[in-house]
Amino acid sequence: MAKARISSTDLVWVFTERLRSFGGCANVSIAIIPAEDGWMAIASQKDLAGHPRCAQHIKQIQKQLRETYVLKD
Repeated sequence: MAKARISSTDLVWVFTERLRSFGGCANVSIAIIPAEDGWMAIASQKDLAGHPRCAQHIKQIQKQLRETYVLKD
């Protein structure tokens, strides 16, 4: 199945909505950046230090969304 093309702004929105389902992760800000293997989500060290469980949730959501989305050029 072909992956849907999405802007980084829209992908941040989808990502943030998924993070909200994990309670304490709603306030963690993320950015989507291009990477060798497509894209990756990053968060500040300050956010991750304040919400250590969210780092695992970010990895999990990233894995799920990478199967569905690629960044638009």
